[in-house]
Amino acid sequence: MSIPQAIPSVQAVSGLSAWRNNGIQPSVRPVPHILVANSQTAWFGETQSQIASRTSMTTQVGGIWLFQGTVRSLRQAPWSKSPLDIARAAVTQGQNQMRELPQGMLTQHALMVAWGEFAHEIGLIPKLLRVSIPQKSVVHTPQAKVLTFLMGILTGITHLKDLNGGPHPLAHDWPAIRAWGLDSLAHYSGVSRALAACGKEPQEAITQVLHGVEQPFIDREVELLLKKQQALLLDLDLTHRQVSNTSTTYPDAEFGWQDNKVGLGYDAALVTMTSQTYGRLFLSGFHHPRNTMSLPRLQRMVYAAEERLGRRPRRRTELVEQRLRKLNKIIARKLDWLGTQLARKRDLMDQQDTLPLTVTQLKTEVATLEATYQAQSRKERPHSKLAKARRRLAAAQRKLAKIPERWQKAERAAASHRARLDQLQAERTELKAHLDRLRSDNENNPEPVPVILRLDAGFGTGPNLAWLIEMGYIIYTKAFNAQVAARLRDKVQPGDRWTRVGKNAEMIAWDEQYINGCPYPLTMALERFHTPKKQKHSTLIVYRDDGQHFTLPTWFNFYNGRQTIEAGIKETNVVFKMHPLKMRSRGGIALQEQFVLFAANFIRFARVWLRERVSCSNRKFDDALTRVKDLVRVGANTSAWVVGQHADLLVKFDTTGAYPGVELRLAGSWRTRPPIRPHRKVRKLDFRNDSVSGCT
Repeated sequence: MSIPQAIPSVQAVSGLSAWRNNGIQPSVRPVPHILVANSQTAWFGETQSQIASRTSMTTQVGGIWLFQGTVRSLRQAPWSKSPLDIARAAVTQGQNQMRELPQGMLTQHALMVAWGEFAHEIGLIPKLLRVSIPQKSVVHTPQAKVLTFLMGILTGITHLKDLNGGPHPLAHDWPAIRAWGLDSLAHYSGVSRALAACGKEPQEAITQVLHGVEQPFIDREVELLLKKQQALLLDLDLTHRQVSNTSTTYPDAEFGWQDNKVGLGYDAALVTMTSQTYGRLFLSGFHHPRNTMSLPRLQRMVYAAEERLGRRPRRRTELVEQRLRKLNKIIARKLDWLGTQLARKRDLMDQQDTLPLTVTQLKTEVATLEATYQAQSRKERPHSKLAKARRRLAAAQRKLAKIPERWQKAERAAASHRARLDQLQAERTELKAHLDRLRSDNENNPEPVPVILRLDAGFGTGPNLAWLIEMGYIIYTKAFNAQVAARLRDKVQPGDRWTRVGKNAEMIAWDEQYINGCPYPLTMALERFHTPKKQKHSTLIVYRDDGQHFTLPTWFNFYNGRQTIEAGIKETNVVFKMHPLKMRSRGGIALQEQFVLFAANFIRFARVWLRERVSCSNRKFDDALTRVKDLVRVGANTSAWVVGQHADLLVKFDTTGAYPGVELRLAGSWRTRPPIRPHRKVRKLDFRNDSVSGCT
């Protein structure tokens, strides 16, 4: 079946409205006295006065010259520039087009028709429609506008306005629109306003809907892995969502490091799961301020992933108990030392009370001896009673004079140790609460599962590793601090053997290594890369206590397998166009992040579903089913005929298109489903003087 590549259309003249014949096909209403000319062209035989008279009688609209009387009559025609009428016409056109379905209708977004059927089947659309969004409904509900945004992301639009503009805008593709439960699309400006109206509660509700739709697929993959006695593998990473450095309209955007340079934008924290059926699946993702501390950010990511998985490892409570015992010993020593300092202060206080009397007595004794020696004409010798009394008096005076200094020193030491003691006791309180939570987790987790985390070097700090180890995870990461690699380089002896792990990479490893902030022993490997100019070094870290051993090449390759999340980040930017951001409102930016992550999962779920509905295929389409990029860039933006055949719906790709001869046989249940419309009656007053086309 050949598909026409060009469809005649009529462009509305600026200042006038296009007229549609019965709301189906665009046409031009016959207009008398239309003269096509330019201002520099004289009609045959005209004089200058006639030209001037003609010029005063005519006006140019676009590239067309019309008599002013004609323009006045056209302006008085019963046509309306109201967006309400435009939206109503689009709805009416969609209703009329349903009758053409048995003969076949052209779509420029073939896979969107199939994905719409899949979205209905998994319950996505009805669940989104139940989300409360604080915005009035006119022709299009705010839920329908949010759904429109998701449809645009699935087609890979770069800018929000691409919904209504471009070579083949989605807004003009009725089969794709109807497959998603709509009979027309709102103007992109209306979509923008609906997303801006989504505050925290609607955002969370929409996110919960998306997660709820994904959950059965994730649960099935988890069970599949566990049946095969395989550990769950998660990758965690951070990525920036860049905006223009000169922009002032992106809320909460901050400057930070982006690709080794400072730039304005947001940071997104992402967690992916490796699935046997679907490959990479996003579990969670959220924006956070760039000044967020590393550990709280990591904790939020891990808890979010555990919630999505519904599974978690056994918490290593014995390690926390061991840490608590050590801390108790340190606190006991601090208490003993503090007791010593307090006893010293009490002694100084006693001395301050008694020494003045001692000094007075010694002064009296010295004066008495001096009088006696003078009366007896005795000379004072170094070891005489008078000399000894003088020395005792001087010592007592010095001791009395030093009491304030000694008191201040003891007070400072006691205050310092008291502050450190308070800190340790607060740490103990927190550690006890942490231990209680871990014990509770274990009590409520009768079937713990092994979970492996692969982390970027940004998470390779001591406190992060300590917390993850106590939480029960097997960890593969790199050291955050370059000083760790420098310390390991000092451990290398001339005779030590390096193991080749890659084309230009070698490793050497040590057990029982420690980093600041982590009390638990780690296995570390020094990695060196050979370049034409120099050698580069980094530190790989692993913690696992499951008794499994591994070679250095296996370790190297396994850790570098985390490139899967790097590919996922690239997919969000290149395929689903997270850059540039399509919105400048908090709600829009947050929902774009959630919709992009959902879209990446949705297409992977759908491609398995699609394979079962391919009645005729070719090698190129089979290959495309393995690549999300091809499905979005090509499959969702290529032409096909949509034909209603009894109870089925046939999507037949154009013979001159990307996938000639490919046919999809769908249930097409959306044909019998009423489209999404507001419940209340619409009034013209709802639009007032708004004349932007489609702002409904």
